[in-house]
Amino acid sequence: MATIMDYLSWRGDLSFSRDGFNDIDALIFALLSYLPFKEIVPGVDSSEDIPLKKAAVEYAQKASKGELKTTNFNPSASTSFDAELVTLLESAASCYRFEGVKLSKFEENSDFVIGRQFGAITFTLNNLERTKVAAFRGTDNSLIGWKEDFELAYKEQIPAQESAFQYLERAIGLFSSPFTVCGHSKGGNLAVYAGSHIDFLRQSRINRILNFDGPGFDFSVINPSAFTHCEKKVANYIPEESMVGLLLDPVGKRTIVRSASRFIGQHDAFNWEVERTKFVKGKLSSTAKMLEHTLKNWLTEISIPERQTFLEALFEIMGASEGTAIKFDPQENMREIKNILVKYVKLDTKTKVMLTQVFMSLSSQTRRTLAATLKEKLPKIH
Repeated sequence: MATIMDYLSWRGDLSFSRDGFNDIDALIFALLSYLPFKEIVPGVDSSEDIPLKKAAVEYAQKASKGELKTTNFNPSASTSFDAELVTLLESAASCYRFEGVKLSKFEENSDFVIGRQFGAITFTLNNLERTKVAAFRGTDNSLIGWKEDFELAYKEQIPAQESAFQYLERAIGLFSSPFTVCGHSKGGNLAVYAGSHIDFLRQSRINRILNFDGPGFDFSVINPSAFTHCEKKVANYIPEESMVGLLLDPVGKRTIVRSASRFIGQHDAFNWEVERTKFVKGKLSSTAKMLEHTLKNWLTEISIPERQTFLEALFEIMGASEGTAIKFDPQENMREIKNILVKYVKLDTKTKVMLTQVFMSLSSQTRRTLAATLKEKLPKIH
């Protein structure tokens, strides 16, 4: 089983001019967009850039001094994913293929009042075309980041999508090079949204749009015709037991990727399997199919105003204590659960009834989907 880290070892000595840019390279850039590059990579208003190798050195120096600055990072919620990102940066910076890639136009914008969690960065390849890769950050551990994900079910445009549109429109306008647009998780959704909503002239400069296990769109909320012109440029990669990437409807075709992990762990793209310059193809699991079917049917049972009321009440409860981040520490989680229960008790009767009804609807739909799935499989069990 080989992953993107093995890919860096295999192909790291080959320049982009000798061995062209591929979708695994795009995933690497999408993952690097999660890193807090503030005060390392020049911002959106600067015309400067910095080589990836130099950025990695400065990142290590700041990290050792505790000087990394970001609006999104929460030290108490560090996970193995954070460590993998740092290792990826170090490995990419030490190989010939990536060390000379230029980083620029870094933006990081979280606003608790507006409800926005956004990050983006532009990479310039050292090939003849000087290809640009605009990479959008996915959901971090902030509560507002997770809330935005759920708002896709009832909002025509979430704040991060507006930021992504403005970022890409400006970035393509500043350069004459061809662009690839990509992102992992919510970042993939932002890449598809931004690439589809900028003007046609800028769209013509985009070669591909890559969504790595990011949610799709609810076309009962957002106009599907907006995506028509770019649909053929979009590629969606999701793992065999995808959860996030099956939320809502995709733009463009899906490719199923094999992963060394299971269930939600497959969302971690560090576990995706690769062979040479391509992802190893897999098959969507029965669990993933059941999840997709359940969620689609459930959403058809709930009106858009009900979705909004439900999710706003849910996140009001989840933000009962400090309310700024999703915790991964068991002791912290126990304290959060107690605070959530206290907040739930204080809700008005109408809101509590609504929450209960929506959860019951989801439970009922899950049972119906499971029963239908078992009925379909029973004849085969003999």
